[in-house]
Amino acid sequence: MSSLNDSLKKITILEILVLLLALMGLVILFDIIGFSISDNWVYVGVIVYFIYRLRFFTGEFKQDLNNIFAKISPKSLLIIVIVNVFFSYGMLYLSIFALEYIPGFKSLISAPLFSILAITSFTGMAGLFSTVVISPICEELLFRGVFLNRLKLIVPTSFAIVISSILFGALHSYGSIISAFVFGICMCIIYLKTKNILTCILAHFINNLLAELLVHIDTGNLIFTNDIFIVLFSILAIVSLYLIVISIRQEWKYVDRR
Repeated sequence: MSSLNDSLKKITILEILVLLLALMGLVILFDIIGFSISDNWVYVGVIVYFIYRLRFFTGEFKQDLNNIFAKISPKSLLIIVIVNVFFSYGMLYLSIFALEYIPGFKSLISAPLFSILAITSFTGMAGLFSTVVISPICEELLFRGVFLNRLKLIVPTSFAIVISSILFGALHSYGSIISAFVFGICMCIIYLKTKNILTCILAHFINNLLAELLVHIDTGNLIFTNDIFIVLFSILAIVSLYLIVISIRQEWKYVDRR
């Protein structure tokens, strides 16, 4: 087991909550004095803190970097990511359907969470960098590196996986909550198998990159408006869900012993 992973296990949830409150307090303070800054800077602050606590870029980090595929093949990692991307699009379709055809459902969704396009569209290069690079690093360190590790100390591993994945899903907007929850479970399993947080960060990076590339390529919004694309992606989403469920069932007994 690497020293990097050992160091992750020493960081407590209380420590992280205090850090997040302090960072959010700074964002609010800057806003009060007239210097409005993005909430993304909270993620950056979290990453900087982890770099300090974990002593990133030491020999242990380089060892983990070289061993990213020591316990999982690049092909397996890519398959896991791809099926999760297709499943996430299936959940977006269901979300749109619920908004359009279930009476009164739209009124339950607040305005910031209502727009599917807000979930999947670019917000400039800074937003793209945040989605593809900053978010994977911060979220994996938080939810797998800290929450999963600390929860394992007080509840069975299965419960730790579910709880940390629920928290991860809750971080996402309407339309992405369920798919993020499932993706979180997959990342927990990968982390428990590899004992390497960098493997999870890479998988999360590829996942977000593929999702953003699909949006960027789909300039005519065909994925959500063309019947052929909707049917095709819906079939892929169903197949992906089946593969995800089968994979989780196969791995669950293993991870429950970790």
